Amino acid sequence: MTDRFRLRSALVTGASGDIGSAVARALVAEGALVTLVDRDVVAVSELAAELGASARAEPADVTSEAEVERAVATAAEFGRGLHLVFNNAGIEGAVGPLHELDLAELTRVLQVNVVGAAAVLKHTLPLLGPGSVVVQTASTAGLSGAPFVGPYVASKHALLGLTKVASREVAARGVRVVAICPGPVAGRMMQRIDSGRAAAGTPSGAARTPASTTLDDGRYATVDEVVGAVLFLLGPEAGFVSGSGLVLDGGRLA
Repeated sequence: MTDRFRLRSALVTGASGDIGSAVARALVAEGALVTLVDRDVVAVSELAAELGASARAEPADVTSEAEVERAVATAAEFGRGLHLVFNNAGIEGAVGPLHELDLAELTRVLQVNVVGAAAVLKHTLPLLGPGSVVVQTASTAGLSGAPFVGPYVASKHALLGLTKVASREVAARGVRVVAICPGPVAGRMMQRIDSGRAAAGTPSGAARTPASTTLDDGRYATVDEVVGAVLFLLGPEAGFVSGSGLVLDGGRLA
């Protein structure tokens, strides 16, 4: 690890999840002051305790604009400003075919993955200055269809749209807004999706792709591989990358 994020203030939403917590750990290891946002009070508090004085827990639900506004203000106070945002909070929603979709479930997923992300953008972008970066957690589900996860696919398409709009609006201030678009990532979310697909009689994400056409026998990405991509996008090495989504899928969409 280096100190490339030394004294940089970062906000991580969805901080108790597999990817969010790993990014938070990496940012602290590289010198950042990190505000951890998650609706799971116990998990985010435990993570803050693990990370020590460089991290602060701010329990909040991104579907509440008031809570988002409070969390962002806390991050700016804790870090003496705000420079880096990992807009990562998201849910997969129920797994099943569209003809059985409960529209309330669609609303729930969009509320977290789109409206919640928009709330974070609304309250962080005005605080960001030259060299600041927002990385949003999208998905290859925002670039193509994926059966039995319609609400999730719709939400990630919308999130990429917000990424493009935000990047254009803040470019003149020297602020970048980008996204990561992972394929299936080994972890709790894919375990739930694969269980739901198995119940619906469809194969998992990895099994749908012939092993000979992708990297490493069509395996899922690791959390560490996603973390590496996020840190690259947050760092100065990606200084000319904005408004796009970095695809991490082992070549599945090639």
